[in-house]
Amino acid sequence: MKKLLLLFTAAALLTACASVQETENMADCKFALRSVELTNYNLTSFDFDVIIAITNMNRKEAAALKRFEGELTVNEEKMADVSLEDIRIEPNSTKNAKARLNVPMTAFNSKLLGLISMGSGTLDYHLTGTMYFEGPLGTEIPVPVDIGRIGSYN
Repeated sequence: MKKLLLLFTAAALLTACASVQETENMADCKFALRSVELTNYNLTSFDFDVIIAITNMNRKEAAALKRFEGELTVNEEKMADVSLEDIRIEPNSTKNAKARLNVPMTAFNSKLLGLISMGSGTLDYHLTGTMYFEGPLGTEIPVPVDIGRIGSYN
């Protein structure tokens, strides 16, 4: 019985250590708001795909993110809340995390609607929020993030 308990404890500690190491590796990752793409629109709302590129700079170990909660702004106007869950990035690679957003027409002011409908303006989009990592014993470690991009919506 003692051997079984010892084996279970050792396995739990190794798993926790691996999880903590993957979380630490996330601190060395690079983040970029790759794109915000208009995918659909109608009289009441717009649908967007938000792509966040996460690059793991570590050459030997994976990085892990438990969840992300934030908000997307366009030309300094809040558009929508963004959330992602359970992202794992392999060593020395980039993962494009995608979030689908449905933004009601009421979130747009007349200036933004004009820029989108004409397709000729530049939209500055910005993503801010908090990343949560899994810490020891299932705790969550919050880290604030601020990712922006200046460019057109297409």
